[in-house]
Amino acid sequence: MNKMKMPLALLSFLLLAVASTIPAAAGILADAPSAASTAYGPDDFNMHAVATALGADRALGWRNDSSACRDGWTGITCGEGGKVIAIRARNAGLNGTLPTEVTLLFALQVLDLRDNGLTGALPDAVFLELTNLHIDNNLFTSVPADFLSTARSLQGFSISNNTQLQPWELLHDAHRLTKLRHFIANNAGVSGTLSGFLGNRSVFPELSILSLAHNLLTGHVPATFYSRTLHRLDLSSNDLSGPIDFIANLLGLEELLLDHNSFTGPMPDLSGLWKLQVVDVAHNRLTGVVPASLTDLGLLNSVSLTGNLFQGPLPELASSVHSDITNAAFNGSFCRTEHGPCDPLVDAFIAIAGGFQYPEALAASWKGNHPCAGWLGVNCDDGGVITEVNLCRLGLNGTLHPAFGTLKTIQALLLAGNNISGAVPQSIAELPLLRFQDVSDNSLEGSMPRFHSGVSIWAQGNPNLTVPAASCTPCIYSDTVRGFLVAAALTVIVALISVN
Repeated sequence: MNKMKMPLALLSFLLLAVASTIPAAAGILADAPSAASTAYGPDDFNMHAVATALGADRALGWRNDSSACRDGWTGITCGEGGKVIAIRARNAGLNGTLPTEVTLLFALQVLDLRDNGLTGALPDAVFLELTNLHIDNNLFTSVPADFLSTARSLQGFSISNNTQLQPWELLHDAHRLTKLRHFIANNAGVSGTLSGFLGNRSVFPELSILSLAHNLLTGHVPATFYSRTLHRLDLSSNDLSGPIDFIANLLGLEELLLDHNSFTGPMPDLSGLWKLQVVDVAHNRLTGVVPASLTDLGLLNSVSLTGNLFQGPLPELASSVHSDITNAAFNGSFCRTEHGPCDPLVDAFIAIAGGFQYPEALAASWKGNHPCAGWLGVNCDDGGVITEVNLCRLGLNGTLHPAFGTLKTIQALLLAGNNISGAVPQSIAELPLLRFQDVSDNSLEGSMPRFHSGVSIWAQGNPNLTVPAASCTPCIYSDTVRGFLVAAALTVIVALISVN
């Protein structure tokens, strides 16, 4: 009997202790908003924290003793069940921070806080239902890694002119952003490369505007970047480099802004971009001939090409097109400052440069309409006749263009120490005055064509090039023979010096 009394007494004590805490617990719960509360909506607890952090309690009257939806806070839109679906507080005098509680507004679709003085780090957000996020013209300081990676419903994003942002990189895997239409982050500290963000051919199937101007981007734009929906691409004022062939894949493009970068190589064929209206590639390192497909675009109204190394004739644009091509011509592009064809020899050298993929070293030197005016590697006699082309060890790639065969007066063709591939054109073998050709130490292949009698050929260092004995007299294609001849020549020179 006594053994049963102790447990019953203990149980009674515990029941009394629990009962005594119920009023206090009830009082605590009464102070917090809940879905069942008649005074507050389901998002009010988080909205009060957002209001305080943003400074909207003072600027917009979002009071902590009121309800965002029931009391109709300025700029707040609510949906079913009294949940907040939009916050619009543009140019509202806010000067606080964006708290993590905003990420707990699970029905939020629109967040527009542009043109305020908000500071601090952006929260690491999920934003599953967010369709539009606009936070331009603020003073935010950092962007979390993988920001927006889960924003599966996002259609529009802008963060331009946040000049206090530490450098941050774009998503490397943006496959979830399938509904994205506008991505605008100008002057926002964006760094790194575009290889991950734009490298997937199937990414952004609805993208219409991509604007990343005045940032810290480097590297190449991926050649796999492809879009039928993109209307405006602005990558101006970065440090991007490499070719711009990718623009031929942007079939719906209307505005192309690539100015003030370090892009190189020629412009691609633009014939498939019939909607193109604005083209700005000024202040890069572009070379080659401006394609006729640019001048043939029927909707074109603005072109800027200055500050490059374009070759060939001045493009003939319609009178309705605003352009700077005259200024470009006076600053080193094109063979002439007025419309009209280039000298035939200039055309030949431009074709030769094209075979080498229009290298910058040649474009920077081969300016104007006179190859004998100090062009790199072009040697002339006193009468202005080209006698030698010496392009040794310039890091040239590509192939030997048949246009070499139009240089009828050259006696020596020196191309050693490059990475030239392909075959030696027959047109070179038919040069009437040629006496010496050095194509050693390249990647040439095939069989050397037959040259006329008296042409000396150095061709060693091309393991895939065959030089038949009948191709030349003499043919020099081995390091041993070349070394022997050099030693013999030195012996003769020493002997002559001794005699004198």
